[in-house]
Amino acid sequence: MTPSIQAKLLSALAGVAALGATAFLVPLAATDSPERPHVIIAQGKDGLPNRSLIDWVSYGDQVAVVNVTSEAEIPASAEEIAAGEGYISRRVALNVGEVVWSRPGAPTPPATLSLVVDGWSFKGDTRTAIALEQSSRLEPGHSYVLSLARLSDGTWSAIGSQAALPYDSETIGAGEYQGQTVTAKQFGAAVKTDDDKPKGGGLSPTGAEVIMQSVAELTVGKPADYVGTLLATTDPDPLAEANFDLDPIARFDTVAGVYEPAKTFCSIAAPLALSEASQLTSNELGDILGQLVAEENGEDATDLGVLAAYHNGDSGLASRADTVRPGVITNIESQCGIEVGNLAPTSTASQE
Repeated sequence: MTPSIQAKLLSALAGVAALGATAFLVPLAATDSPERPHVIIAQGKDGLPNRSLIDWVSYGDQVAVVNVTSEAEIPASAEEIAAGEGYISRRVALNVGEVVWSRPGAPTPPATLSLVVDGWSFKGDTRTAIALEQSSRLEPGHSYVLSLARLSDGTWSAIGSQAALPYDSETIGAGEYQGQTVTAKQFGAAVKTDDDKPKGGGLSPTGAEVIMQSVAELTVGKPADYVGTLLATTDPDPLAEANFDLDPIARFDTVAGVYEPAKTFCSIAAPLALSEASQLTSNELGDILGQLVAEENGEDATDLGVLAAYHNGDSGLASRADTVRPGVITNIESQCGIEVGNLAPTSTASQE
């Protein structure tokens, strides 16, 4: 993906993902043909926590039922058109209907909204829909329960990728999800699987993983006002509440700055990125890989442990390390969207 396409994708995802910081693409398992997936799933890092009830009451202003009435393409750039491949984002129009929860003192949402959202990848005359992971594309003809916030520039946005719940037939979970039309039962199964390992928007204001169920899992199969009932009995994060005078992005920056962020698989792996131009000795590389072992399980953890032990001086594992290295590289790069090269030492500095 070219930098210009990446930038356009991030801009579009921000309409639903609250200023997503990173994104990369992976194909959905189900495909129309071996050559082209039916839907491409975009993985992104949300700018705001948006998974739990606490997240919604801490960073949302309003939760409302919205109907998507239309969409319009945002044309590809001249560079992309000349290359014959690129990205087309969309602008969708929403009618804001029933408001089921409001943060005390929050601004009132407009009757209509316009959001830039994910659209299509194209190559030649072939287009492939892009859907944000664990979220809805916001497609015309569908309804959603949406957690909204007003940003400092006066525009409105969903607070994140898990802040848009399908709501066709006045049932949470029925409707469009990740570019597919699903039943409430199918949606419930999907979000339960997703919630086994929350990421991105699954972080609490303190940076720790939220253990409680997501809003999606708690409300699937229910009417919209059930969301309002739950939110009305949920207390916001105290530090977020103390900063309700700030817009949600500035509020989270203030809250997050109070805590030391918890380490995650990708934050531990960050020094391995080639873009960091880091100089790592064999022992330093082994130490990072060893820390990653605790964040994984099964065969992935075992392979990381082998490679970590090898770089920490166990030369008897040289052959096995060479065997597991490609899989470890793929695992790190696919989870974190970074390039780590061949995971070999980049410094010959003296070992401590």
